[in-house]
Amino acid sequence: MSGLTDLIHTHRRALALFAAVLAGLTFSAFSGSLLRPYLTAEWITGVPYGRSALVSLADIAVMFALVWLAAWSGPARIAAVTGFGASPVRPLLWAGASLAPAILICAFLVPLSAEAGPADYGWLVIGGPIAEEIVYRGLAVGVLVRLARWHWLPAVILPGLVFGAVHAGSGAAPVEIAGIIAITGLGGLLFGWLFVRWNFNLWPPILLHVGLNGLWTAFALGENAIGVVFANAVRFGTVLLAVALTFVLAPRPAARR
Repeated sequence: MSGLTDLIHTHRRALALFAAVLAGLTFSAFSGSLLRPYLTAEWITGVPYGRSALVSLADIAVMFALVWLAAWSGPARIAAVTGFGASPVRPLLWAGASLAPAILICAFLVPLSAEAGPADYGWLVIGGPIAEEIVYRGLAVGVLVRLARWHWLPAVILPGLVFGAVHAGSGAAPVEIAGIIAITGLGGLLFGWLFVRWNFNLWPPILLHVGLNGLWTAFALGENAIGVVFANAVRFGTVLLAVALTFVLAPRPAARR
């Protein structure tokens, strides 16, 4: 009887955690349109990307609060699940080796972007990717796999799809929007797989996300048809190298469902 009670409790907890993650992901999909109209104070709008930063902080806070309530666990436990506190040393070596060829190729063949400034590097390259990885990988994937006991593949796919849909607003024409959703969705799947494959260390997806955003911010990539082909070749080559080096440098996979 106690075994049945424990089983029911486990399933209820898993369902509650799934509902919490889904609610947090849904909020993140609409948080910009919900919150931006209220973020009009001069001290916010006067700071480049100030509203974006506050919206992302709200995404983290809402997701964290929801899974905390669903898990009935201490905040330290939830924070540990994200993998943000794991060691960044080996991931730094991996990221450097993965990104170095692309950086060298772009440095020789592609002009620097004339539009990027310090604020772009601060948010588009560093702050934004870190916030997204905490929400979509650390909290979403981490909670579903490590607390709700999901298999890692559906746990990676769910936030990956939302991650792609959230970026739909970056495009104008339907074909462009579809391309953006596809690329960012696949990127979300890649970052989720890296998170799991590196034994729930959040630094590999953070560093690769930061590195790829840095390339697109620093260099004039994708401005025309030739640029798009070249940029996609750089992206694809970097991803292939990162995946290959993951099998070499990542720790042995932990047991997972």
